[in-house]
Amino acid sequence: MNNSSYSIGWGESFQFHSVYADQWRHDQKVREAVKANLADLVSEEHIAVSDGRRIINVPLPLLKEFRISFDRQQAQSVGQAVVGGEGEGTAGASAPAAGVLGGAEPGLDVEDAAITLEEAADIVFERLGLPDLDPQKHSAGNGYEDRPESWAPHGLKSRWVRRPTVRESLKRQALAPGRQGPALAAGDFRYWRYDLKPQEEGGAVVLAMMDTSGSMGTFEKYLAKSFFFWTVEFLRRNYPRVEIVFLAHDVRAREVDEESFFRRGSSGGTVSSSVYRLALDILGERYPQDRFNRYAFHFTDGGNLTSDNALAVEIGTVLAHETNLFGYGEIHDTDRNPSPLYQAFRESEGTGVTLLRRKEDIFRALEYYFTAKGNGHDHSQHA
Repeated sequence: MNNSSYSIGWGESFQFHSVYADQWRHDQKVREAVKANLADLVSEEHIAVSDGRRIINVPLPLLKEFRISFDRQQAQSVGQAVVGGEGEGTAGASAPAAGVLGGAEPGLDVEDAAITLEEAADIVFERLGLPDLDPQKHSAGNGYEDRPESWAPHGLKSRWVRRPTVRESLKRQALAPGRQGPALAAGDFRYWRYDLKPQEEGGAVVLAMMDTSGSMGTFEKYLAKSFFFWTVEFLRRNYPRVEIVFLAHDVRAREVDEESFFRRGSSGGTVSSSVYRLALDILGERYPQDRFNRYAFHFTDGGNLTSDNALAVEIGTVLAHETNLFGYGEIHDTDRNPSPLYQAFRESEGTGVTLLRRKEDIFRALEYYFTAKGNGHDHSQHA
């Protein structure tokens, strides 16, 4: 069989493979850049108020190809210092104005990769999951979803699978030893095939509890709302059937809608036991333990009414025993010591405590709470 009998020639096949390889390598570069900047990405203030369609730029090292030359001079340009109009200018360019000091180090090849918030969220959330999720607990309304189950020789380019493609190429070449053919032929490519399968996650509810008292300043509110913003994004993307209940409190607790939760200001005193009591009431009335995986997260600055501390610890401990995980997050913009509530919950079994002092700690808190297995250990040394 001569080369004309192949459905695609060597040059065309190489070009076809090259397009996929370039796309795959660029996608990997973007993913690496996003992962390297996860903490900054999660704590980005503009993203926290995004409508979900915002385009964000992630800087990443420029991917150089051997067949592309980015520098016509075949050398990197370097800024030079020029003082008083004297000195060396950059190669191929006129000297800068007098008194302007240029850099002394070579520049980095950097490009901005524009990705959507949804694409960034996929990368942020790929290692996260609800801890101790019991798939046997199903709430009403759970249905089916498309999941990648096998490979097919035809499909969308975005569903291309690399290893099975290479495996098919090796198998084809092994069956025809000594025959020169393309490294990758059109028939070698494999793509994910999605099948309709029952949803794996069971019924679950997450109680989002936030302190809205007057002691919650701008910084504290920003960190608390950012944590819950990304929590909601994560749950709706990975667990679309999970119910989310929003609770706000000062001296009294109330259930609010999502928009009010994220827009609430700060006023009043702080009685944390009120929100723990309301959480237990809601779980008992609407989310029975035999049908729901139950999670509760409370973020506060720790400034609780002193006379309420003992009661808050007592009811909070009950809440921890009634849920898969009770997460207590305390936010400090100074180096002051954690509150009595923090100290007590740190010793309580089933409670995961976090201490947030910087914007970067938002991602660490997300990663700590949403792991494949339950925890409940102190995370403050990492935050």
